[in-house]
Amino acid sequence: MKIETEINSVDRILLAEVSEGFLPDEVFDIHAHVMEPSSYAPTTLGAHLNGWTISPARYREAMELVLPGRRLTGALFFPFPARDHDRSAINRWMYEELAKQPASFHARGLALVSPTDDPRPLEEAMADGRCVGLKTYHYYTGRADTSQVAVEEFTPEWMWRLCHQHGAILMIHLMRDAAVSDPENRDSLLRLSERYPNCQVILAHVARSFNHRTARGLRALAHRPNIYVDTSAIAESENIRLALEVLGPQRVLYGSDYPISHVRGRCVTVGDQMLWLYAEENKAPAMTLVAIESLIALRFACTQLGLRTKEVRGIFRDNALAVLGLYHR
Repeated sequence: MKIETEINSVDRILLAEVSEGFLPDEVFDIHAHVMEPSSYAPTTLGAHLNGWTISPARYREAMELVLPGRRLTGALFFPFPARDHDRSAINRWMYEELAKQPASFHARGLALVSPTDDPRPLEEAMADGRCVGLKTYHYYTGRADTSQVAVEEFTPEWMWRLCHQHGAILMIHLMRDAAVSDPENRDSLLRLSERYPNCQVILAHVARSFNHRTARGLRALAHRPNIYVDTSAIAESENIRLALEVLGPQRVLYGSDYPISHVRGRCVTVGDQMLWLYAEENKAPAMTLVAIESLIALRFACTQLGLRTKEVRGIFRDNALAVLGLYHR
């Protein structure tokens, strides 16, 4: 797996097709990673990330490749999760990097957190504006196998309460095979989002519906106005279309998942599972970038539903700005 720093002729053709008449002039990315490798144990990062420093500046340069002629107005960043790293150090580095960004670029950050973290530094960071919410991850439950962990194991109630108190974002990468269609996940999301209505919940990767069939579980969350989904790394249109139908366009937000966005590959539905395909592993150099596959899927879903220009602009910018309190509808 390789993070691409250039695009080829096939990428350009596909980008031209997806951009024309669809991509708005301005884009806000709700799901982007940053990373400073000295805060990570050497063996915890994949080979494709070893030695990389992913700063907001490097991110912006990379995104110019997949958003040709568009203005990136801002992004929501959070550190790349790993099993063994210094979260406090990587969060501090992120805050410092965000402070360097020009005022014209709305750079915001989520602190990477574990269930056992002390909430006090996080509350201070929210209070003084260094971060606008929390990013949780299943790695931090302490289990060797985290594939079936429940929501509250890695996103305990104190995180919901803290985000509720500050009107902040809680970014969740759901686990368990059925993701948002899993009854236990669904019940936790319903109960906690209702108890903490000022917590702005973003379910990453269309509620981790890499298998598009799991997205059906979104129907149970339709009446919870503080639950959103992002489109990061989703390369199938069925799950995006269902999210748009069930939640409405105002609760769907564009995300890139950089640097995963710049890998050649895509994730596909296989039965009741998902399968990641990468160009190097499958000896398929003609594969395009995850970011481009995701844009194609998003365009197809929006076109199928006949979304208006204003609604598409919302997905790519206005919805994110509204969640962050930077834009009032």
